[in-house]
Amino acid sequence: MIDTYLKLIVLYCLQKINGQRSIYSIFHLLKGKKSAQTIQDAHFFQLTNLFYTFPNLQRTVLEDIVSSLTDEGIVKQDAEQSYSLTSKGEKLLQHSLTDQSIPNSLNGLKFHQILDLFWERLSLTIQVISHLKSRDTMYLPIQRKKEAHFWVKNFLQQTALNRDELGKKLYMELVQCLEGNKELNPSLLVLRLTGYKKIGLTPLQAAETLTIEYDKYHIQFISLLHYMLENIQTNQKDYPLLSMFISHEQQSFSLTQSAHKTFSLLKKGIMIEEIVSIRRLKRNTIEDHIVEIALNIKEFDISSFVSVNKQKLIIEAFQRSSSKQLKYIRQLVPSADYFEIRLTLSRAGEQNET
Repeated sequence: MIDTYLKLIVLYCLQKINGQRSIYSIFHLLKGKKSAQTIQDAHFFQLTNLFYTFPNLQRTVLEDIVSSLTDEGIVKQDAEQSYSLTSKGEKLLQHSLTDQSIPNSLNGLKFHQILDLFWERLSLTIQVISHLKSRDTMYLPIQRKKEAHFWVKNFLQQTALNRDELGKKLYMELVQCLEGNKELNPSLLVLRLTGYKKIGLTPLQAAETLTIEYDKYHIQFISLLHYMLENIQTNQKDYPLLSMFISHEQQSFSLTQSAHKTFSLLKKGIMIEEIVSIRRLKRNTIEDHIVEIALNIKEFDISSFVSVNKQKLIIEAFQRSSSKQLKYIRQLVPSADYFEIRLTLSRAGEQNET
């Protein structure tokens, strides 16, 4: 049996990647690095759910885990910093996932931009409403960011409900939202909440209270928040208050700020060469943005950058090749450059995921 949950996650990622990327691609994925390559790998290897699930992961911790897996004969090294599972590892992973499955509601890539913001607003709002109902104004806010304080103040003004009505209505929405998935334990969230004469537990304290390993609790807590976000976005009419927590952010695509700027110029019909000049960036950087846009916006048409016929050739080569490394694809389609291959495969990876 795998002795830690993070070790299980790393082993799962190694199986998906199967020696075709270095272990540091896993490092960037779990930390949520917002690069075109990491986002593309998340789609390629069907690991979008785990994006930004361990933002505080240390490189040495990952290296130690891989070293331990190697020493135990669970993985084998194929090339420098590249590993794949042994037959022992495959059996162990299958058995471990039966006992400790990865939550189905986990969706890191989709919600990484609003996850922390949602939790900050939710936890602070509950604390404020709890103290308002008890007529107590002498307390320290659980969240220190001024942006969160301003948001909660505006939220209270916009609802136009008295403190008792607001508390009751928000409570009912939370109950309805959390009861929608019987696989999730509401205590994962409730234990962390601070209110009148109640101090929320830290993640470590909550894990100990529920007798769950810390990393497993961490994943389950994130998964619960992801489920709430999905539920709220899908059923906004059922959650008028909770929808306000993400009303402006939920329409944002999962693009980096720089890619957003490039996308705005592309929508105006400006071509790559002009964008390079306008933004004073390298062509490779703009190409990275375009790949990122294609990965995140399904409606984005890539045919102006790579012809439909060439897309077909690249996809056929991708399907014939046992490797997802670009150099092997290019050997099969020498007329395509790396940008065209990456852009085409950004869609192939997405289709492969679904």
